[in-house]
Amino acid sequence: MRLRSHYQLTRLAVSLGAGSSVTRCLLRLMCRQHRVRLGFSDGAIDVHRNGRVIRISTKHFVYAPDMARRFDEYFGQVVPEERDGLVWVDYSYPHLQRYAGTNLEFEIASFPEETEAISDYSRWYRPQLGDTVFDVGAYCGVSAYHLSKQVGPTGKVYAFEPDRGNYSLLQRNVERHKLSNVVPLRCAVAGSTGSAKFCSEGALGSCLSRHISRATVGHVEEVPTITLQDACQRYGTPAFVKMDIEGSEVEVLSSAREFLKQHSIHFVLDTGHRIDGALSSPKVEQLFRECGYVAESSSESGFMATWARRVDSLPLRPAS
Repeated sequence: MRLRSHYQLTRLAVSLGAGSSVTRCLLRLMCRQHRVRLGFSDGAIDVHRNGRVIRISTKHFVYAPDMARRFDEYFGQVVPEERDGLVWVDYSYPHLQRYAGTNLEFEIASFPEETEAISDYSRWYRPQLGDTVFDVGAYCGVSAYHLSKQVGPTGKVYAFEPDRGNYSLLQRNVERHKLSNVVPLRCAVAGSTGSAKFCSEGALGSCLSRHISRATVGHVEEVPTITLQDACQRYGTPAFVKMDIEGSEVEVLSSAREFLKQHSIHFVLDTGHRIDGALSSPKVEQLFRECGYVAESSSESGFMATWARRVDSLPLRPAS
């Protein structure tokens, strides 16, 4: 009931627009329970807590409640700056950001990929030198960077990212870090090869329009699509697949059942997405079991993820 109410309130806010006094009141109400206050200006929303500020674009105002709920996680990803007696991180426009944990610089469209999520990808399998890897839902290329370093110059990372703005930044980050073993592909991995309507938000939440499970402020465009099995035939069957595609994972795995029964691939998927009101993790686990895989889901790192491997594959190779 709470999720449905939140979704309905968000839809109302989207219909009214970020400049509406009703929208601003709704956002303040949703954020107040997390002990944050909101400030509104032309083109930006500032999420304040105890002298720290996260700035987001008004076009991403639907994310303000999540910024409030997970304030420390979002604030701690990149190096902040001091301004007007406050400490700021600015996610309101695409620009160069320095990650707090690694000091690596990437151009980020808006919100950064979480460092904790990237490190947890290799819980069951750490890509090895020479591996082929698929980064499905590559966003701006931070995860592709780390996968590139793991597979080395003899390996290959195919980075799939259909959002036009995110893809441009992915290309630039590949060039910035001279990742000669990363191949950016502006294509969505889906249940069929061809094309589909895609909701581009210029953020982490961009997804196929048919799988939108929340109110959104993105614009819709047609993008090329490819099935997992067709991608494997075209680029080679990977040793490892990281997949974060906002609810499309069930469609992708369903279409690849017969292929997966015959191939051994290590997977990690973000399964914190809602399908018909429920997280996708149980459906993903069931699909893998039907294909002769073992699968396990956990949210202990702050996000729901599912790891999977063939039952008859080599023993798990933990991260070193």
